[in-house]
Amino acid sequence: MEENKTRQELREEQLQSQAPRRKRKRKSVGELILQDLLLIALILLSFALVHHVIPRMMKGSYEPPAARDIRPTAAVTAAPEASPAPAAETQPADSSEPETTPEPTPEPTPDPMDWRTKFADHFTDEVVVTDHSYTSPNIAIDIQKYVSDDIAPSTYFVADIYVASLENFQTYWAGGSFRKWMEEDPIQCAKNAGAILAVNGDYADSQDFGLLVRNGELYMEEQTIYDICALYYDGTMVTYGADEYKVEDVLAREPYQIWKFGPALLDENGQPRSSFNATGPISDVNPRTGLGYYEPGHYCFVVVDGRQGGYSAGMRIGRFAQLFADLGCKAAYNLDGGRSSVMVFQGGFFNNPYLNGRNAGDILLIREIEEGEG
Repeated sequence: MEENKTRQELREEQLQSQAPRRKRKRKSVGELILQDLLLIALILLSFALVHHVIPRMMKGSYEPPAARDIRPTAAVTAAPEASPAPAAETQPADSSEPETTPEPTPEPTPDPMDWRTKFADHFTDEVVVTDHSYTSPNIAIDIQKYVSDDIAPSTYFVADIYVASLENFQTYWAGGSFRKWMEEDPIQCAKNAGAILAVNGDYADSQDFGLLVRNGELYMEEQTIYDICALYYDGTMVTYGADEYKVEDVLAREPYQIWKFGPALLDENGQPRSSFNATGPISDVNPRTGLGYYEPGHYCFVVVDGRQGGYSAGMRIGRFAQLFADLGCKAAYNLDGGRSSVMVFQGGFFNNPYLNGRNAGDILLIREIEEGEG
């Protein structure tokens, strides 16, 4: 009996010695759970700060990178003067030698940058303006309105553009300089820039990364996840998928403009791309703005109205690409759309923007160049 009691006491003592350990173990698990909850809360708070709070706090205070001038010293290099040919040696007259017929003078090779001569049929000696066109010795613009025959009809506007000089085709920042979130009424932008014709740009004032050039000034030089569109000083326009270019190669070709919204719309054969680098909302039916390229000196702006039942629905990205292919463009690029899609001609809206449009951060424009500019 005494032995059993001793064993019982020993067992109780053993259980009592293990109880604190079990208690401590349960407390340790609780601490781990609390630490996990605190860590999750910290991650969520950091995400909210980075993606929502900080951008709003920085609005208006962001200092963009300083632009670097990358314009070539001369857009077109004149051909070097030919050295005078050495004088021919005088030979004594020999009546037995046949007379040689002089070689015909070859026709001069047309200068590919002489767009004024190349597109002379489109320009006029004096400025001529109608409700949908503008012509001068330097610029020819003709805007036509169309209604698509899709299931959901859409109204769109095509501005066919010829310029005598690349400097007639420019971009303009809201407020006159690149500042984050700086936006103003697109009609006012066009007026400040002296634009005859303008469309909204690529919403670059909201971006602080990528590859960005405007009017020969380099603002950013980073690879980006977006397709880009480059307009070079020889007048050619090339679109690149996000994985189809290297920054240094594009800059080496001396770009005049680079846009970075996208997507690129046509392939190397001028046909709609098989797939588009765009999210679902961008690919869906929307009002749209795009830039098309035929050849150096010949371009087009296209604006599609949308979100207006009974008038115009808008276009999906694939249908928009097909439109540029049908126009005969060699390259085409999608710019910002939705409520931003506007076409301004001679100081007023030519299209019917959704909800009367909204402020723009930048515009693409066609304008006359005053003597001494450029």
